[in-house]
Amino acid sequence: MFQLPTSSRKASAVILFAISGMLTGVPSTARAEFAQAPAAYFPNLVSIALTPEGFVQPGLKLEKVAKGDLNGDTLPDLAMVIKMDDPKNLLKDPEEPERDALDTNPRMIAVALAAKSGGYTLYTVNMSLVPRLEDPYMNDPFVDLTISRGSMRLSLEQSSSAGSWSSSTIAFAFRKGPQEMELIGYDRTDVHRASGELTETSVNFLSGRQLTSTGNVSNDRKVTKVTLLPKRPLPTMGFMGDGFSFDPLNP
Repeated sequence: MFQLPTSSRKASAVILFAISGMLTGVPSTARAEFAQAPAAYFPNLVSIALTPEGFVQPGLKLEKVAKGDLNGDTLPDLAMVIKMDDPKNLLKDPEEPERDALDTNPRMIAVALAAKSGGYTLYTVNMSLVPRLEDPYMNDPFVDLTISRGSMRLSLEQSSSAGSWSSSTIAFAFRKGPQEMELIGYDRTDVHRASGELTETSVNFLSGRQLTSTGNVSNDRKVTKVTLLPKRPLPTMGFMGDGFSFDPLNP
């Protein structure tokens, strides 16, 4: 069994003030918090399956399948987002129980290579790169998973409906290496929705260069800085942690 790392939840309650209460001196009250997401354990996936669905055991569901050649043999390999499907991970709003439950079921990324005789062989998995949704104000972090031109691309979004003006889009590009999926590209755009301040980061791990551009969404003027990365082996997907906290300068 694999244990999924869970991120810490915010310790402070969200305080909601009513205008009438502030004017009349009525004491404010703290909003009741969601329960903490329970620990989650992914089962071991089978090593060989005839179809993408064959990798999905009871308690899991196949959320996204991308097909394309990852190893140069012209056969369509698989990249999959597999999500846990456990009712215990559905958390009800303690103050508005009629609302849809917060789905904290975690996701894993799995890559399987096509066999010439048919079916697929599991190549690698990652259970932490797609962050787990645990904050009721956080938007779903998973955007898309695709295969194109021999590489796999995972897209994430970091934004919330309350509590933060910042939003980010993040993309990871991987190629098949000798033993693991290797990270070859990283792109991140950070925007402050109030000020319009913009930071764009683009990393090519093959050339060892990072471009960082700063500006504002109100105009096209940008200042770009080039950083040379230290020479080191390419980061590999199987050992990468939370995609939101990934640091290309210290992977």
